[in-house]
This record gives sequence, C-alpha cells and structure tokens, in this order.
Amino acid sequence: MSGVLAPGKRLPSLSEFVEEYHVSVGTVRQALSVLENEGLVERVHGSGTFVRPPALPDIEPSSNAEKRLGLVLTHHSDQLNMEILIGVERAAKSRGYQVIFTFAEEHIEQQRRDIERLCKDGMDGLIIFPVGENAEEEGIVKLQHDGVPFVLVDRHFPELETNYVITDNFTGGYRATEHLLILGHKTVGFIYPANSSLRTTSVAERLRGYREALHDYGVPVDESLIYQRAAHSANSYDDYLADENIPGAIFVCTDVEALKVIKTIQQLGKRIPQDVALVGFDDLNFAAHLNPALTTIVQPRIEIGFQAVNVLMDIIEGRQLVKPTRLVLPIHLIVRESCGARMRVQKNIAKAQ
Repeated sequence: MSGVLAPGKRLPSLSEFVEEYHVSVGTVRQALSVLENEGLVERVHGSGTFVRPPALPDIEPSSNAEKRLGLVLTHHSDQLNMEILIGVERAAKSRGYQVIFTFAEEHIEQQRRDIERLCKDGMDGLIIFPVGENAEEEGIVKLQHDGVPFVLVDRHFPELETNYVITDNFTGGYRATEHLLILGHKTVGFIYPANSSLRTTSVAERLRGYREALHDYGVPVDESLIYQRAAHSANSYDDYLADENIPGAIFVCTDVEALKVIKTIQQLGKRIPQDVALVGFDDLNFAAHLNPALTTIVQPRIEIGFQAVNVLMDIIEGRQLVKPTRLVLPIHLIVRESCGARMRVQKNIAKAQ
C-alpha cells in the first residue's frame, strides 16, 4: 500500500519469508491469504505471488468508460495459449479492463485481420502472440507506425524495437542439452515441429542454446541430428529414429512433439531411456503422466500473460521509459524418468550397497 513494492512485483518465496522473519510456513501462508483476500496480492500457480495494482475507484456504468484490451493468440486448443489467456485475464480484470481475444490459428493473414479488427473496435492496447512463420511482419510494423500500444508474447521480432514478454528459451535449450551431456551421452539430437521454423524466435533460441551447450562440452555439432518432421509424415519420426545412426539422446523442442517421438520410439521396439533418452520443453499437463514420465523444461505460462498486461499498462499509462520493455522470464528443468537420470542414480545406489 505504501508503493515500495510496485504492481506486478513478485514477492519473496515462502522459504525466504520463513528465514527472514523466523516464523512457520503456516504463518506465512495465512498472512498471504489475508493479503489475497484484501485484494493486495495475486497468486499465480507455479509462478509465485505478485503485488496487485491499487483498487480503482467506482465508475458509473457507461459504454464510453469501458476499458478493453485485445489479445491475439495462435491456437484455440493449445495449453500455452490458454494459460497465457488466463494470466492476461487475471491481470486485466484487476485493473478494470475487459479482454477481447481471438485466435489466428498460425495463419499470418488471419492475424493481420484480427489485429485490424481489434484496432477498429477501439482497444486501449493489444497483446499479440505472433504466428511462427514471419521475420518482420508488416502488421506489427503498422501498429508501431500508428502508435498503437502493444506487447508481444512468447515470440518476438529481432529486427524490430518492440515490447515483449518471453521465457528464457536460450537457457532452456542449453540446460536441456547440458543435462543429457552430463548424463554421459555423446550424441544429442535436436527435433522441432513441422509447423515451426528456425525463423521462429522461440525455436531459434532453443537451438542456439543446444549448439552452445555442445560447444561448451567439446561435442561437435552434427547437423544431421538437427531435424524437423515433415508436415506430410503423419506425426511419425520413422525416417529419423529408424536410422542406425540414431542419437543416444534427443532434446525435443516442445512436449507435444516429444509425445510423437515417444510413440515412434516405442513402435520401433526401442526403450526410453535405455535406448534413447529424451528431454522436452513446456511441462504440459500430460508430461508427468506419460510412460516414462517426461523430463522437460518448465516455462511460466500464466506469468507470461500476467506480466504482458503489466508492461502494456506502463505504455498506456505513460510510465514506460524511452526504450521498449524486453522481459525474459526464467525457466527451470524438472527431472523425471525419460532422461535416465533416476535410473542412473538407482544403479549407483545399488552398486554402493
């Protein structure tokens, strides 16, 4: 309430509060619940607790007073998109804004039409999840030229000076690859989806992290192990995984694609992780329930949307500095069975005994 912690600021973790104030975890949880009930903080599952903006004064209902944000997403049935929507909606609602959202379904022309329609409908600002197949999208350039407040999420355009909120894809690619190298694998492949491109910044940064990790560990990059499934291959990786030169480990660019890789490996009679170790990216809901459970990189999907609204509000309300805001959110690796780390630990314990 004093303003020392700005809206959108993440509070310390439970353990940090316990250590600083010498109280129990239960006491901290109770205190945070009180703050949440009073509308002073917002809890985002898997990301932490954030300061909410001050309550807005009551406004008489009026069509002229309606405040709206436009949100352009890429897929209607994608968990990443849905959780970004949840984050945007939570943050926007706390500031008195309504969210109008639409799905471009990874079609550039549809994205352009959606942006144009939302602008004509008088949105106060836009949050855009750009489609993957573009380098410098003219619709985004037009928004800049027209002075429309907007923030990009998940993907961005390196050639353009834009505001964006993304996750640390480079570190994610590096950590996934490094983990497999530390486990002793000498060959590590990289797989990315048919509907993506190396011009898509999230994919490009994960690949850059993969390459950098190989370089740092003295492993030459084998370009034949960097693979994109063909769009006509019916979700199969037979042509890659049936090869006698199949790598001992693979970093798969998304969990959805990892699911297809797992299916193909099992159909070929190979075992995970004994024959092929896997690490994915996203930690989607199904990842922990696969057999074997998928080791993967966790990205804060809801927080992407939540922080995008905070950045957009700074633009709309005139608090942004001269340079665009480029917010990169941290990731972490969650280790399960598919990488073979747990099996390795169990073997070492058995030998020690």
